[in-house]
Amino acid sequence: MTTHDIPDTPEVREKMAASQAEGMAALGLGPVVEGWEDGYRAAATADSTFEWWYFDCQFDDGSTLVVTFSNKPHTDPSGPLDPSVLIIRQLSDGTRLHLEPHYPAAEFSASPDRCDVRIGPNTVSGDLDRYDIHIEAEGITADVTIDRAAPSWRPGAGINYFDSARTHFLAWVVPVPYGTVSATIVQDGARSTLTGSAYHDHNWGNHLMGSFLDHWYWGRAHVGDYTVVYVRMTTKGLFGLGEINIPTFYLATADRVITDDLLPLRLATSGDVDGPGHQTYPTRMEWTWASERGTITMTATNPVLIESIDMHTPRHGIAKALHAGDHPMYYDFNADLELDIALDDLTDHVTGRTLYEKMMFR
Repeated sequence: MTTHDIPDTPEVREKMAASQAEGMAALGLGPVVEGWEDGYRAAATADSTFEWWYFDCQFDDGSTLVVTFSNKPHTDPSGPLDPSVLIIRQLSDGTRLHLEPHYPAAEFSASPDRCDVRIGPNTVSGDLDRYDIHIEAEGITADVTIDRAAPSWRPGAGINYFDSARTHFLAWVVPVPYGTVSATIVQDGARSTLTGSAYHDHNWGNHLMGSFLDHWYWGRAHVGDYTVVYVRMTTKGLFGLGEINIPTFYLATADRVITDDLLPLRLATSGDVDGPGHQTYPTRMEWTWASERGTITMTATNPVLIESIDMHTPRHGIAKALHAGDHPMYYDFNADLELDIALDDLTDHVTGRTLYEKMMFR
């Protein structure tokens, strides 16, 4: 099936601007992210909506910590509340801890007014500027504080609809595109006091993502003085138009968004290799952005696979036969990144590291 980039034309821009303005008005959103946007957005529709709050930390000693608070699996949006906390801890020597404890629905609570989530003994609270996380699970406890160091952001209304009736959606806000982090972690009796950098985003939706998405690439980086968030979602055939690439892009310094214009963003991948689970991934990604302001280029190379998760869900009857060849997988990488900025008011070249993922739904 043919894959299309969204054309960067005045007509498309006008339609997208009108759609985003309509969406922002309907959701009560302003031009700047507010604290309530990191609250429980599914509070009134929890019977049909999944939601998660994602945090990842990279520490100066080379270790990492990922924590995700979820009201239910995204693979079962219409199912009952099934709160869980995903904890992935990787030490600098490659030692890994992967836990995902589930808790009774009665041990879940979340505020619609701000980020304030409790799942069993695990909690997170924050106000965009600062977040405090506490986790307790088998073999690990942690207390983490994140301070935002780049502007909170969402792309327009932060919501994508995937049906003509605009009822099936996936929504997103990024309260902390980049922040500093301090943490005290006790793992298997060993206590560590750590500092580093962090990222936090927040997602919710009401439809099985694999029913309208083929795959996505998502990544984030802080290199030099710049924070970058980049995404390309590729849909399954929508509205009879074939597969559509939907890009998202954010480039900022500590106090200024340089651009979040998504339409010029394009991705070329190369050097595919086999990964776990009958899927492939590229060893080189070239992201390009070009407009009348100039160009921005990001090149990610030498990816190191740090996580692979089999996303297969049991199917029955005719659905089992229809999807017999599917191998949904999630891959997470750390890679080298070169960022070249050649704009009319800013020129720079910096290098560093990027975290990114490839999520495949079939």
